[in-house]
Amino acid sequence: MLKRMGQNKKILEGVNTRYFFQSKYDYYKKFNTWVIILSALASVTYFVSDCQLFGRMAWETLLPRTFILFPMFVFIFLNRKISDYRVMVVLSYLIIHGIMWCTIWAIYYLPIKQHANEGFIIMHLMFFAVGFCAPFKYGTIAHCLVITNIILSNTFNHYESFDMMLTLGIPCVVAICAVQYVMEQVYTDQFLTRRQLEKALTLDYLTKAYNRNKLKDICDEAGSKLLVAEKETYILVVDIDFFKCVNDTYGHDGGDKALVYLVETIKSCIRTTDYVIRWGGEEFIVILQNCPGEKARFIAENIRKKVQEGEGAFCPITVSVGVSRYDGKDYHTAITQADEALYTAKKNGRNQVVCFWEEQQTV
Repeated sequence: MLKRMGQNKKILEGVNTRYFFQSKYDYYKKFNTWVIILSALASVTYFVSDCQLFGRMAWETLLPRTFILFPMFVFIFLNRKISDYRVMVVLSYLIIHGIMWCTIWAIYYLPIKQHANEGFIIMHLMFFAVGFCAPFKYGTIAHCLVITNIILSNTFNHYESFDMMLTLGIPCVVAICAVQYVMEQVYTDQFLTRRQLEKALTLDYLTKAYNRNKLKDICDEAGSKLLVAEKETYILVVDIDFFKCVNDTYGHDGGDKALVYLVETIKSCIRTTDYVIRWGGEEFIVILQNCPGEKARFIAENIRKKVQEGEGAFCPITVSVGVSRYDGKDYHTAITQADEALYTAKKNGRNQVVCFWEEQQTV
């Protein structure tokens, strides 16, 4: 188990921490939402036990018991608007702490306080449930504050079993924090497995470039707008010249090696934030984020030159490249424009770069 944890930690070093914890929150979001709602509603029902202790309608505790409903409705509203785990996890813990302080507020009026210990044990369970979607560090800090709440509230509630609360509560906090740490490691296994499956679905087996499925990850729900586009974004369409001749001369194995070499060359010319996608056959599209037009043209020309030089290539090949600007709307339009520029490059003799906007100026 410890060895696996160490292996997972090494693998996660290459993963964005925020992405990992956002994924964890998204996975448990629905569960967390119901934990908050049911915990708040359950705390209201404790008004019944208050009435039993008073032997009458406990009007004194009605406000403390129902006050939590207001933060609960605020949580429900924000839960629909905000998806950032850093906001919603903190808000979730604040709601649970709010339930605890509303309980402490109600206890202040109770004639008998000996049952407070049982109530605080239930609080530990609420914190444990919220911990499913929270980073371990968040959960540890939030849970340790439970003991702080008990100590502070004892200054005015004067619990009859205060020593017992600490004796039972502190080991409970330690045990739950330890369990939450293990739970995070278990989710890490699931997270890494899912990433491997996603990678297999979006990666071209031969060239290790992305396939068309990757576009579903980087587009909006309508499947037309690129969510990864920042400022100026350009799209290249790269196509191997006379690829049929390559296959006829060197066989399909040689053609496969040419495709692999092309992708390796493209990757050596772009940044890690850019995307290489196998569009079909020997055609690839490259998405250049936050890239001025002149730089996009330079990258395209650099790809063409490196392929032509053919260092480490299985066979001599050349490529034609079409370049277009993505306007932030339907990316298919940009690809169509890059295709038109590519067609012009092919028509004018191949092994060259043509930019769509330059072509339009000559029409």
